[in-house]
Amino acid sequence: MILKRKVDFCCQGYRWFSLNARLFSAMSDTPSNSQLNSTFRTSEPYPANHGALHEGRFYTVPNGMQKQLFSFGGLPKKFLRLSETLNELSIMVRKPSVEVINHLKATNFAAPANRYVLYGKPGTGKSLTLAHVLHYGASSDFVLIHVPWVPNWFRRFKEITPSAQDKQKYDHPIESVEWLRHFASQNSALLQKLQLNTTQTYTWSKRESTPEGAYLGELIDLGLNRAKYATGCVAALLDELKKAATQDKCRCLVVIDGFNAFFSTKTRATREDKSMLLPSDFALTDSFLSITRNDWNNAAIVVSVDLLAHPTALRQSHLPRYQLGKEGFEHLDPFIPIEVSNYNDRELNAQIDYFIERNWLQQPKAHTASGREELSFTSGNNPFELMKIIAPY
Repeated sequence: MILKRKVDFCCQGYRWFSLNARLFSAMSDTPSNSQLNSTFRTSEPYPANHGALHEGRFYTVPNGMQKQLFSFGGLPKKFLRLSETLNELSIMVRKPSVEVINHLKATNFAAPANRYVLYGKPGTGKSLTLAHVLHYGASSDFVLIHVPWVPNWFRRFKEITPSAQDKQKYDHPIESVEWLRHFASQNSALLQKLQLNTTQTYTWSKRESTPEGAYLGELIDLGLNRAKYATGCVAALLDELKKAATQDKCRCLVVIDGFNAFFSTKTRATREDKSMLLPSDFALTDSFLSITRNDWNNAAIVVSVDLLAHPTALRQSHLPRYQLGKEGFEHLDPFIPIEVSNYNDRELNAQIDYFIERNWLQQPKAHTASGREELSFTSGNNPFELMKIIAPY
């Protein structure tokens, strides 16, 4: 009898403890790892399948795809360094990238190329939105024509020289070599499959030329080995890709970050007489303005405009009309504007959960609602500001 009472008491005590433990777990501010994973990660690795259900969740870019797409640029430096520290490249699925991808999937490629302009305040994630779109393009067999950050060509260039093909223009020999290397990294496997050839003979000097019918890889190799002709090789390559797409031999996805820098009124480049060169004085500008016109098909063009790409006192608004100016706006018109805004509450919490899971954010207060509110207030829900606040350096 005494033994039976002890058993009943123990069972009642266990039920009481189990019930209260569940209540405490439900009320706790600190979610379990399984709860975190179901909240901020998605197991869907293919951008083509990303939709509204995946928004606010992270997906991991495979190492092979990361090496192919971003070995020579395409990710913000601080984000790339953080990804290396966390030992994975994870990108949040956000509404702007899902919107662009849905547009691309529904595109009639027989019509003139559609153009999309991403805009938003600095640090909202335009570059990472473009990275997500690039991953979609690579996994959908688009030839990628990608410029990681246009302002570098006019502010941080390594060398400029009078153009070898047009005496009225200037070349970027080293930057052109770097871009060709970047293009080859992103597209070499697809180019081997497509076997695209030149449609005309390109004469570089009395002794050097690229004959009609040559494999496009020969243009790339020439530019990589002969920096003097690299800018001309970029122009020829883009022209040939435009012709190939028009002839239905391939589909191209043009992705350019900081596009409004092409219409900037200031550079750090000068002529021999110390007068300032404008972006319009460079051969690369002509090439990439040509590729972003909508006078061809089997292509889509996605660009971003940014305050940091064209920093002048007259460009305080982040809207496309102000960032592009009259010339740039008329060049892209008509286009589809897509705003990249700060995190909403769901995205902010997903980002914090991600940092907690990777042990990057170890402050216990970050697990609480009040701690998250503080991070939201101090960062203004701006992705870049949040990353800076949490960083230990």
